[in-house]
Amino acid sequence: MTSWSTLLSKLTSSKPSLIYQLNLWQQEDSPPLALIQDHQFIGANSAALSYFQTQSDGFIQASPYDFSPRIQSSGRSSVEYTRQMIEQASKGDITEFNWHYISRQGTDLPTKVTLFPFKLDKLNVLIAQFESKNRRSRTRVKASNGLDTLPKELMSLILEDNAEAVYITDSAHSILAVNKAMCRICGYSSEQLIGSKTDLINIDDHPLNVTAEYNKAIEERGNWQGEVWKLRSDGSQFPAWKSCRKLTVENQVYFVTIFSDISSKKQLESKLTEQAMFDSLTGLPNRFHLKKLLNQAIKQTKMSPDTLGAVMFLDLNGFKNINDCFGHATGDKVLQLVSARLEASCIENAEIARLGGDEFTLVVQNCTSRQEIEALSKQIMSLFDTPFEIDDQKLYLGTSIGIALFPEHSNHADKLLSLADTAMYSAKKSPSHLLFYDKKMHQEAEQKLHTLSELRHAHNLDQFKLAYQVIVNLECNSLIGVEALLRWQKPDGKVINASDFVPLLEETGLLITIGQWAMQLACEQMLEWRKYSPDLKVCVNISPMQLEHHDFVQQVTQVLQSSKLPAEALVLEITELALLRQPETVTKTLLALKALGVSIAIDDFGAGLSSLSKLGTLPIDSLKIDAGFAQRLSEPQGKELCQAMIQLAQALDISFVVEGVETQQQKEILEKMGKGFGQGFFFGHPEDAAKFTLDNFSRDKTA
Repeated sequence: MTSWSTLLSKLTSSKPSLIYQLNLWQQEDSPPLALIQDHQFIGANSAALSYFQTQSDGFIQASPYDFSPRIQSSGRSSVEYTRQMIEQASKGDITEFNWHYISRQGTDLPTKVTLFPFKLDKLNVLIAQFESKNRRSRTRVKASNGLDTLPKELMSLILEDNAEAVYITDSAHSILAVNKAMCRICGYSSEQLIGSKTDLINIDDHPLNVTAEYNKAIEERGNWQGEVWKLRSDGSQFPAWKSCRKLTVENQVYFVTIFSDISSKKQLESKLTEQAMFDSLTGLPNRFHLKKLLNQAIKQTKMSPDTLGAVMFLDLNGFKNINDCFGHATGDKVLQLVSARLEASCIENAEIARLGGDEFTLVVQNCTSRQEIEALSKQIMSLFDTPFEIDDQKLYLGTSIGIALFPEHSNHADKLLSLADTAMYSAKKSPSHLLFYDKKMHQEAEQKLHTLSELRHAHNLDQFKLAYQVIVNLECNSLIGVEALLRWQKPDGKVINASDFVPLLEETGLLITIGQWAMQLACEQMLEWRKYSPDLKVCVNISPMQLEHHDFVQQVTQVLQSSKLPAEALVLEITELALLRQPETVTKTLLALKALGVSIAIDDFGAGLSSLSKLGTLPIDSLKIDAGFAQRLSEPQGKELCQAMIQLAQALDISFVVEGVETQQQKEILEKMGKGFGQGFFFGHPEDAAKFTLDNFSRDKTA
């Protein structure tokens, strides 16, 4: 591995300020510094390794977010935000930001990070400088310890009673003096040690480079310290931390050696290493260990070019529901059972790891084809056909698997894990729940990341708008209501429908804020329109996330109070999915909303898997029949289905609205089915508030 000083000497920049900074790092004691290329650490100074409490082999080729929690305290994704900062600095800007790292030993590291852009062999690299933001870690200037002023007799007594072993030898390596700790640690008396050669306690089979380093340091600097092995009187060996200094007193050469038994420290290090390598819940290798195993597998595959390797990224389908319904203790037991089932039934030449949450990863080697890997994946999926039993409760889970191949897709561990993760998210939406990575997935993932970034700023940039569509009485075409539809108007003028971005708002958690804003704006607008049509109502779409929010009823109450809109003028449209996700919670919320005087409508009715038995028990005022049924009114079966749903509404004594009405023929057919309402392009397209007012209330204004 290239030394840190060599890496620094190879860095170049066209900016004088960066060259000046580089010279400072080369001339004085540097703060913790690391070199980043392609989102990986490729070098670090000793201060950085000490800061992150790790060794070089555990740091090099790691990613900055490997030492970070998944989510920062700001709520940002560590992976997403780290990439943004690296990309910003790679454009040539010195970039500063505060970050929360976690050392390899689990220590919290609040840190100020500064990224400096440089060139290394014409490639873009970044120097990351780490500055601790923890006040308790700041060093203080120490005063003189005063030892140089004490009498020699007192110093001799201090050495004699020192807890560390101390012995003094002459130039021929004969022991001249020892302290009590030396005798206690090595098991010899002072009489046995004094006059003996140091061979009595030293082991001579140290590596040649260690011996050479010792001799060189003593000769050039007069001191050396490092880890060695020592011998006890019973022949047993033990690790020791040794410090040796060469002194010349009155033309006589002496060597003063101090050492301590570090056996317990080594045992603790071994235990900590094991904890750092394995998941505490399941005992499986963790992300850090997995990357080591994956790097080994990649090397072995390179030596066998006719073979193929695969990274399989598994995510458990339905695990969140188990956590929500039965608690995290049951969820942990399920993860342990999944781990045990994977280990017991796992294929040969496969390594299993748990990356966190309900995500597991398998590394498979020595495969001959994609077909073989696909067959192995289906074998793993079959493990979930049998339910998991906990406390006499049968719990059913599925899994989605994304697969990245090496060397076909990449030969880098981080890249393979990222590609398999991307494939897994696509697999969750596919019928088979099993997909190999392809470039299209990566493009979609990048587009999604870009869209998420835009969405985070869209509200502050006033890019969200409301469009309004009429709801009419099918008998007389009179306006009876308005549906408020959320739109995203991008800077280029393109308008995005809610169905294309609301799922992303849910994913980021922004939908609660945007949803309340939309409800507020729609209610304020309806208050204005009721001046022209006093019985008019406004329909606002509510997502399952909003409905399940603990404060949703209070949010609706605040909107009604601030907008001064009567509660009976507000209709909240919910989907069938919202009724099925958390039925008890949703029922309580709907009853509370009804108590306010708000109306409830089931949106897109018939498009999902409705639980008809629940409709009679829920406080529902209206069914909005999905637009797909209006499109099939010209077909006998489509007509019968639509009639059946209208009859259901009539049997429940609630109103109905048929969505998607686009032709006169569809309207006439619906008129004959019963008294109800219609919505669709035949009656009017969604419009902004000004255009809606002009088209629907201009006559009233004139009058």
